[in-house]
Amino acid sequence: MLLIGAGLMIRSLWMLRSVDPGLDPRNVLTMTVGIPVPSSKFPTPSQQSNFFNDVLELVRALPGVDSAGVIETLPLTGGGSTQPIAIEGRPAQQMADQPEVAVRIISPGYIRAMHIPLLGGRDLNDADTADRPRAIVISESMAKRFWPNENPIGKHLTMTFFPDGTREIVGIVGDVKDSGLDVVDPVATLYMPLGQISTPLLGGWTSFPMSLVVRTNANPSSLTSAVTGAVHQVDSELPLLQIRTMQDVVGESLAQQRFNMQLLAVFAGLALLLAAIGIYSVLSYSVKRRVREIGIRMALGAQVRDVLRLILIEGMRPTLIGVAIGLAGASVLGRVLANLIYGVKPTDPITFGTVSVLLAIVGLFASLIPAYRATRVEPMRTLHDE
Repeated sequence: MLLIGAGLMIRSLWMLRSVDPGLDPRNVLTMTVGIPVPSSKFPTPSQQSNFFNDVLELVRALPGVDSAGVIETLPLTGGGSTQPIAIEGRPAQQMADQPEVAVRIISPGYIRAMHIPLLGGRDLNDADTADRPRAIVISESMAKRFWPNENPIGKHLTMTFFPDGTREIVGIVGDVKDSGLDVVDPVATLYMPLGQISTPLLGGWTSFPMSLVVRTNANPSSLTSAVTGAVHQVDSELPLLQIRTMQDVVGESLAQQRFNMQLLAVFAGLALLLAAIGIYSVLSYSVKRRVREIGIRMALGAQVRDVLRLILIEGMRPTLIGVAIGLAGASVLGRVLANLIYGVKPTDPITFGTVSVLLAIVGLFASLIPAYRATRVEPMRTLHDE
């Protein structure tokens, strides 16, 4: 049961590694600019926007940098806000009844830096400033949820927590695994430009931490010093936190699944070792007690293969019975693990079959040494002792 549980977790982790996160994590360096919340450094949202514009201008000019942008919550980290919206042209609703979508505040260049596919319309750009009409980009799942048979480009909506005017949908991008690779259903997501936040956020905050993402043409870690230097050139007092590559972020999002797999694998390996030792010990003791019987059998004409067959059957019978009982128990265990595995059925035939064969092989090898010893019995000495 433990081996099958570990096998299911290993298969699940393997499947998760092949899941498309909706972006390309390769060659991307990330870091969080540690802006205190609330902060007196940026009394207005526009001042924070200007700060990041200056940072991005310097970072994009660095050798080896392909593109760069900022977002307030990195994908796959499980963070970010969910906010109610009101769609223009549809019946008005109280805030408690309004549909909610994930909202991500980004800068121009973020979608390009993360290689999130643009499916329609345009990306946010430097022209989307506070004095321009409000523009947003939505995810494919949001488009399908609210405009299943329409083109949402050009549609308008109001964000309840940013009631400074309606916002026009200017583009559609692919879905991103914001909450983790194991989340099956995509989350409807809205991307709004940092430069068009003209009012304080909920709670009166005028500033908030943002994560810088930098796509490079080489190993992203090699540009850590240059990128941090560019940020500190604009403001040397702000700390930079969680400096890591996007591939590290993806790996950290699998940490819980990896821990569960490793824990089960350790116990499964221990159980397998104990099973092999147990079979070997019991059969060795049994052979020792039956030395005379085996000697008499061989004296009366039994062949080596007959003795081998006798001992192997004696060892394999309980092994196969145990495997059958374990398979039945593992089918129950699989239902318990159903919420911990991804892309694999709790009764995955590959896992069940592989573990069954593995245990049968272990049982066979654990039986071979006692069986071989049984064939070394001297028939004449046994008769002489009798």
